[in-house]
Amino acid sequence: MADDVVLSLVVIGLVFLATIVSGLLAVYSFGRIDHPLSESYGVLMAVDSFWAAGYFLMLVAGGTLFAEVGLFIKALSSALAAFAWLRFVSEYTGDSEWLPGWLWWVGAVESVVWSILVVSNPGGLMLAGVDVGQFGVVTAAIEVAGLGAFLQLLIGAALVGLSLFLLGRFFVQTQGIYRYQALIIFVIGAIVLVSTTLFIGDYRPHPLVDPTPLLFNLQALGVGWALYRYDFLRVAPVIVTRFFREMGDPVLLINGERVVADFNAAADDLVDGLRTQVSIDALADSAFSETLTAAVADPDAPGEFTTASAATGSQRTYDIEVTEATDQFDITRGYVVVLRDITDRKQRERQLEEQNDRLEEFADVVSHDLRNPLSTAEGWTAAVGDALDGEEPDIETAQMGLEHIAHSHDRMDELIEVLLTMARQGQTVADPEPVSIEDCATDAWVTADTGGMELAVEGDRTVAADPARLRQAFENLFRNANDHGAASTVTVTPTPDGFAVEDDGAGIDPDDHEELFEFGYSTDEDGTGIGLAVVKRIIEAHGWQIRVDERDDGGTCFEITGVST
Repeated sequence: MADDVVLSLVVIGLVFLATIVSGLLAVYSFGRIDHPLSESYGVLMAVDSFWAAGYFLMLVAGGTLFAEVGLFIKALSSALAAFAWLRFVSEYTGDSEWLPGWLWWVGAVESVVWSILVVSNPGGLMLAGVDVGQFGVVTAAIEVAGLGAFLQLLIGAALVGLSLFLLGRFFVQTQGIYRYQALIIFVIGAIVLVSTTLFIGDYRPHPLVDPTPLLFNLQALGVGWALYRYDFLRVAPVIVTRFFREMGDPVLLINGERVVADFNAAADDLVDGLRTQVSIDALADSAFSETLTAAVADPDAPGEFTTASAATGSQRTYDIEVTEATDQFDITRGYVVVLRDITDRKQRERQLEEQNDRLEEFADVVSHDLRNPLSTAEGWTAAVGDALDGEEPDIETAQMGLEHIAHSHDRMDELIEVLLTMARQGQTVADPEPVSIEDCATDAWVTADTGGMELAVEGDRTVAADPARLRQAFENLFRNANDHGAASTVTVTPTPDGFAVEDDGAGIDPDDHEELFEFGYSTDEDGTGIGLAVVKRIIEAHGWQIRVDERDDGGTCFEITGVST
């Protein structure tokens, strides 16, 4: 008698504990929405909790209505448990895809039908009866299996047997922590199946005790421990190896909550204040934190990080490559972030871009500056034709025209040499020579397209310059006055610090002054935006400065300063 009391208290306590533990694990698992196993394991724990709760009512309220309710709950839960177990195992082993979705609906319907049949027990087919007796301190009820119970056992055994097969195959095909998990789950599943089979077959440790709900403590804690202790991909322990530690590239390991799990020495040297267990959006280096957060949010998007060395002040640029670390269910469990130094590549790209820009500018300058002497030659060619077409050819005009044409051709040859020199040797004037402002401006006027304008040179001074390139600057200034200013007179005037080129045209809007010398910028819709950009390049190549002002009486003044003699 005393033994029954102790045993009853132990059984009641374990069943109650199984109800609570399984229920709590169900709630916890449903909260782990980041993993499909959390849901299926939660369903299994919920079913086990109801099974244990139903048996608890039968234990403590035998012969009452509560025992009848407990029997219904236990029958429903025990039938659902086999389907819940198969679903959990199939998702764990990655085999859930070939199991049809309707199977779970069939399981739910079959379980409800079975529980109703158990309670109604037509013709005694489901149960041979329900025994009620004194079990220590309580009056307990326990069902005795009938033919229907054995048929239900076959269904459950088939489902659990299939799950054990999947676990066994998974054990053989995998290694590491997955094998430990699979082995633990396999053993617990087999124990519960054997216990249920023995109970249905009337092999019991006590006539009023069903051992299976007691084993739910083992199933809940054992399987739960296997899942959450041997997590599917705990980033840091799996990847942190000697190779990771000694990698030359900075590497960071980010867990699923986007918290820094680990990093190697190269990353520590690169990023100031880098620490583990800190969210990536709260790192000490705010610039790196922002860049890293964006890269992890969209791993496929290109990301770059530029940092300056505190010691040397030099900048280094890194390409950020983010790889998602996924488990067997293709669920992202973390991120591996590798930073590759692309400073040299970026420098080469910038150099190539600058070279391409220079080539494009060179082509624009060639087409623009050759147009001056070319248009002059074309004009004089037409004049020579007109002079020779009449009944009395004007030989003198024709000869003068041919001289101008030859002069223009010489100027084109000179420009080509200058442009080639600029392209090959850069923009800086290396060997300046004394040049007369008056002579250079006068020569430029001859080959520039000046229309009907007049040139006035008010004084002279000698400057140290490249005569061909200075002449090119004058030509472009003269042509600009003719094309855009509607000027009648252009005046070249020496100044104490250089010289000035003025016209009496319409002037230039002060809002355009800052952008006036940029390549491609023009105040005229038909302009090329080349001429004044070339002028600025030539002036700066001499080490001088140029600025534009409005004249008091209208027109534009280009003032060149910083000129040496």
